[in-house]
Amino acid sequence: MRRAFIAATVSLRDSFAIATEWAQANPLTVIAPMTADVEAESWLQDAGVPIGVTSKKHSRFTARPQGTLVAWCLDLHDLLDQESQKGVQEVVLVRAHGVHAPWITAHGVECLAGTPVPAVPEASPAIKAMVQGVTNYVIRNQGLVDERERWRVIQALTYFRQCGHTFDRDQLSVEALRQGWPGNRVGKLAELASDVNAGKRLRFEQRLRPEVVAEWEQTQTFEHEN
Repeated sequence: MRRAFIAATVSLRDSFAIATEWAQANPLTVIAPMTADVEAESWLQDAGVPIGVTSKKHSRFTARPQGTLVAWCLDLHDLLDQESQKGVQEVVLVRAHGVHAPWITAHGVECLAGTPVPAVPEASPAIKAMVQGVTNYVIRNQGLVDERERWRVIQALTYFRQCGHTFDRDQLSVEALRQGWPGNRVGKLAELASDVNAGKRLRFEQRLRPEVVAEWEQTQTFEHEN
C-alpha cells in the first residue's frame, strides 16, 4: 500500500491541495474524527469529495473510506483502523506529528511537506524476536481478546522484564506493525507492556515453552523477512 503524510506544520488548506495532487486521479475520501472537525473548515465541505467521520455520534458526514484515504487529523488508533478498511488503496495522513511515529517508521512513510516526524529508534534484536515469536498466535487466532493468546504475550513480556528489559511502547508498536498486526492489537500490546513496565503482576498461564522465550531473549541479531 502506498502511504504518505503531511506534517502538522502545514496548514490544512495547503495539506488538502498536496494530498489531492499526491493522489493523482484516484478518488479521494476524507475521514475526520468528528463532525466539528469538518465544519471548522467550511471550504472542505465544498471540495466535492466524500467525507466521513470516525466518531460513533450521529453525523451528516457518512462516507466510508474508498480509494485514496485522506486521514484528516486522525489519531494513531483511528488511522490504523481506517487504513485496514476494505476498499482503501492508499493513505495520506494530514497533520502528522509524534504520535504517528510508529506508523511512519514501520512503513517508511514518505513526508510530502512540513517538518518530518522523527523515526522511532530501532528496538533491540531480542525485542524484535519476541514480537515476531508471538505474532502467529495474535494474527492467526482471535488475538488478544482471547485470554490464551493474551497469556502468551504476557508470559513473554514478563520474562523479558525479569531479565531487565524495559519496554518502549512505540518500539513495540513499530515491530507489531511490521509483522502485520491489526491496529487494535498493536494498541493492546503497548498497554500490556506499559502495565508490565509499571510492575503490575498480570495473571497468565504458561502457553509458551520457557526455553523458546529464553531463546528470543538471547537474540543478538535480527533481520526482518521480506
